[in-house]
Amino acid sequence: MRIDTNNAHIVCEADAKGVAVVTIQRVQKRNALSLAMWIAVGELFSRLSTDPAVRCVILTGDGGHFSAGADIAEFGTMRADAKAGQEYDRLNDEAMTAIRNCSKPVIAAISGVAVGGGLGLALACDFRIADASVRMGIPAGRLGLVYSIMDCALLVERLGATRAKEILMTGTIFNFDEALRLGLIDRSAAGDPLKAARVFAGEIALNAPLSLSGNKAVVNAIADGSVSSQRQELETLIAQAFDSHDYREGQAAFAEKRAPRFAGR
Repeated sequence: MRIDTNNAHIVCEADAKGVAVVTIQRVQKRNALSLAMWIAVGELFSRLSTDPAVRCVILTGDGGHFSAGADIAEFGTMRADAKAGQEYDRLNDEAMTAIRNCSKPVIAAISGVAVGGGLGLALACDFRIADASVRMGIPAGRLGLVYSIMDCALLVERLGATRAKEILMTGTIFNFDEALRLGLIDRSAAGDPLKAARVFAGEIALNAPLSLSGNKAVVNAIADGSVSSQRQELETLIAQAFDSHDYREGQAAFAEKRAPRFAGR
């Protein structure tokens, strides 16, 4: 099933298992994102987060590359000064936040370049599966940029402060082995990363949707230190799971030695 994205370069299709695949399609620019594309990504992931038919999301790029990040050709107009740059970063951060906080597990399937904002997109996902062709890094220092607070937070959350500084301060583009060492990659794919991501997503999608979304929310809150401010909301998610149809179904399936049939309620 095709899901409308309001942008020709952002394509989304969902299968009968509830796995949605979001593909960045701007091959001639190695899937660099224009501002309009950043906005479309944010809006799409916000919708996927509340779509009951979707249980897991894969983010990937077309044509052998994940994403070369933000379209630098736009910087002269879209990020010409501090005011414009801050507005651009705000919209960029909204896209990253929509991916990170999507209630569904999100898997990045990565080949080729994942640099700058492209790496940020991958880090906003819950998991990253890549093949040996990957090249990952953030050359912000070579462009005279200070990376946004959201993007830096994702780096520190995923890798820790020291490795985040190594990536930002060197501006190095890392190969597969180096990216694996740094923790930029969670799983390696011997073949097609998208195929491997589909298998992984299929395994995840078998589990109870309320459990998936609740556990993701709790872990994210622990990771970013927001448990205190979100405690009531998180406790509500835990309570809703206890009262859910799926909790009763899980117990029944275990007792009857059969696969559970979760309904997401």
